[in-house]
Amino acid sequence: MSGIFQSLSDLVTSLFEVIGSFFKTFFDLIYGVFAMIVNLFSGAINLVLDFFKGLVELTGGVVGFVFGNILIIGVLAVAFFGFLQYQRNQGRTVKVGDKKLN
Repeated sequence: MSGIFQSLSDLVTSLFEVIGSFFKTFFDLIYGVFAMIVNLFSGAINLVLDFFKGLVELTGGVVGFVFGNILIIGVLAVAFFGFLQYQRNQGRTVKVGDKKLN
């Protein structure tokens, strides 16, 4: 007789476990959908932020490159002007093409 009660007890326990697993699966599904939506929006926001961060880094790199080139051209121009002044002070004629600058 105790075997029958034990079997009925196991049957009822199994039914509650099945119902509990259905609820757990349902809530896990709801949580998964909610997490997916949150990750979708946070991923979109991160995409936009990373895009603008890359754009700023690219702009900074281009601006640095341009200013570096301007600086080098300026140094070369000052050196050339200094060389021309040195040549004039030494009494030498400075020629550019067929024209004399002195």
